[in-house]
Amino acid sequence: MLTETVFFDTVRQVCGRDDIGMSTAFTDLDIDSTQVIELLIEFEIVLNIDVLDDRLNLDEMRTFQDVYDYLAHLMSN
Repeated sequence: MLTETVFFDTVRQVCGRDDIGMSTAFTDLDIDSTQVIELLIEFEIVLNIDVLDDRLNLDEMRTFQDVYDYLAHLMSN
C-alpha cells in the first residue's frame, strides 16, 4: 500500500536526502531522469507493481508529487 510514509522512506533511501517534500522539484536536487527511473524501479520492488505503462512520461514528472500521483494511479487500477 502506498502511504506518504512508505513513499518518503523509499525516496530518502534512493536519493539519500532528508530535505524532500511533495512539491520539491527534481531540478532543485539535481535529480535527472536516470535517477527518477531508479526511484520508480525501487517502488516497483517495494510496492510489487509494474511501473511501466502507457501513461509513463518522464518529461511530465518534475516533482515528487508527480511520482506519487503516478504511483497512486497505478495502484488504483
